[in-house]
Order: sequence, then C-alpha cells, then structure tokens
Amino acid sequence: MKSKYGNRKKIINGVKFDSELEAYCYNMLNILKIDFEFQKTIVLIEKFRFEGKTIRETTAIVDFVINNNGQTIYLDTKGFATEVSKIKYKMLKYQLKDIENNRVVWLHSKKEVTDFINNLKTNQNVNNQQSSIAW
Repeated sequence: MKSKYGNRKKIINGVKFDSELEAYCYNMLNILKIDFEFQKTIVLIEKFRFEGKTIRETTAIVDFVINNNGQTIYLDTKGFATEVSKIKYKMLKYQLKDIENNRVVWLHSKKEVTDFINNLKTNQNVNNQQSSIAW
C-alpha cells in the first residue's frame, strides 16, 4: 500500500524509518560518526485543562537532534511538508528563538542531506546553510 505522501517506510537493522531520505541521513550520520539523537519528541504545548477537560500536549517528533561545536541542530528530513508540520516547526522555532546556538533545519533531498552533513563534519558554514523552505 502506498503512503499518503509517497514516502516508503523502511526498516534497517531493526530501526524503523519513516522514509528512505530519513534512513539515508541516519546512515550518513553514523558513517561519519556524528553523534545524534534519533526521533526525539519535543513538547510544543504542555497538556492543560480547559472548561474541565484535559487537552493533551502538542508534540513534534524531530528526526535528528545533533549537538555540534556548542550548537544544537534540530534536523528533519521531509520531501513534502504538510500544513500541520509547517505549524509545528514554526512553534519549535518560536520556542528556540531566545536560546542561543540552536538551529532548525529541513532537508528535502539526498543532495541536501549529503551537503549539510559533509559541511557539518568539516565545520564549514553550517550556520548559514538553510533549507529552501523558510516558514
């Protein structure tokens, strides 16, 4: 069965990936021995009560969180961004806006992943590299 957005789920060495691009990024990070957290859940809005009912928390699952040279990079691999994902990542950026040395990066192709990770490994201008989508 084809997925809604055309991505193919993949399992490699027991690790489940939401897309081939995510698996590609995971493998590159491991090959280049870059430390990262995988599929980290970040709470955007805490659960709360409204009119006597509990409203559950709102979360975003970031594909990779990389700590590199004092900078935390929230890296997501998406070929297609939904309206919900755009809003969640705006919320993540809002949470991080006053915290120094944090970046939110979306990569959309194997070429973008390759370029970004190679630049990260060689410490070349990662601060100025940005995804082509600016929300």
